[in-house]
Amino acid sequence: MSNLSYNQFSRLSDSLERDLMRQALSDGESVSIAALGKEILAAIQNGVKAAWSYAIDVTAALDEARANNARFSGSHW
Repeated sequence: MSNLSYNQFSRLSDSLERDLMRQALSDGESVSIAALGKEILAAIQNGVKAAWSYAIDVTAALDEARANNARFSGSHW
């Protein structure tokens, strides 16, 4: 299982594909579109929150750098 890659040129061998299908079917879990949708929306929401937090941190760092630069150069902020 660790040799699987996300490369578009990689192909699964027949035996590996059978093993994966057997494992997926033996778990006994049914696939729920609603549950998958909730997980996808939660992942998107976490990504947006992380991007927003990153933008806030970058803005704060730039403001601090401008303030420090103004302090040393004698100009007004």
